[in-house]
Amino acid sequence: MTRFARHLEHHTIVNPFPGIVKLETALGHRIKTRIGSNESLPDPVSPLAGELGKALAEMARLYPDPYAHALRERAARLNGVSPTEVLFDTGADSLILLALRLTCNPGDAVVTTAGSYPSFRYFAEGVGARVLEVPYCQRGQHMRPDLARLAEVARAEHASVLYLANPDNPTGHYWQAEDILTLRAALPPHTLLLLDEAYVDFCTEGADAPPAGILPHTLRLRTLSKAYALAGLRVGYAIASADIIAKADQIRPQYALSSIAQAAAQIVLDDPDYSRKLVAQTITLRHHLSHALYDQGLTPLPSHTNFVCVAYPDALQAEAIQRHLLQCGIAIHRPQHPAVRHMLRITAHPQATSARVLAALAGQLD
Repeated sequence: MTRFARHLEHHTIVNPFPGIVKLETALGHRIKTRIGSNESLPDPVSPLAGELGKALAEMARLYPDPYAHALRERAARLNGVSPTEVLFDTGADSLILLALRLTCNPGDAVVTTAGSYPSFRYFAEGVGARVLEVPYCQRGQHMRPDLARLAEVARAEHASVLYLANPDNPTGHYWQAEDILTLRAALPPHTLLLLDEAYVDFCTEGADAPPAGILPHTLRLRTLSKAYALAGLRVGYAIASADIIAKADQIRPQYALSSIAQAAAQIVLDDPDYSRKLVAQTITLRHHLSHALYDQGLTPLPSHTNFVCVAYPDALQAEAIQRHLLQCGIAIHRPQHPAVRHMLRITAHPQATSARVLAALAGQLD
């Protein structure tokens, strides 16, 4: 039985603006004339039409489908689930916040890895949760979330949520399906496993296939930012059991995902070759970047993402390299959590393998 936040447990919240698509479904026929939504007049001289085209100007004028029905159907087919088990929102970050609002009361314990994706802690603090962090497990140059310890803390603290990025950000580590299923089985039934799979599209080997279908009391997050190149449009979706999706729909900002974002997402999802080629090119670049870093005497962490992470002996060295590159107009990421300040995360990109960048990453700062 899914456990929601106390104020949601026995209260159904009805969306006052369910949108045209839901209305058409209820009526059984199309709505041809839209004079009930107080939208602007169609304007052939809109500056948007001149700069970006008439189709975009028209999408900007009209309210979007608040439930993104067409996208839910596409994502459901892609993942072998029902459309009632999929929810779209404005990127994975919005979905993290939605999951916390859905399950957490002020003071509830939530568990994550110290130094993993920082937006989880950011949002958890905002809803008044008590954030408990578990250190990475380090073996040689490898750093990975400690699944056994995460589950142990979740059980001991009766956690409402356990957050796991898989692949992890910033280390790039990936746990295979059997490890995730073992983790889920080790958690209390009421603890929501918030499984952030933002980079899972880059796990292309057969052995790296994520768990199939719906996992019990688990909310899985996906994004179209990385493997579909829609980061600027903020499109992400969640996969979970229908009861979780239905309750989440009751508290989600319904018109958050714009018509333009929905249209772009439909286009890229309808062209599977596009994402496959983009992912393949990215993986090739990631391998090239890793080898180039090895040639500079560095040891990048193994990665299942679109980035490579380098761990330096201390935070001061990592900060000096980052500052030098910033002065050169080159931005790379150094996590701010004390557990991972000694790391630099470099996106797999052609410019990342320039002689100037590689020399700086190797500590040659002249």
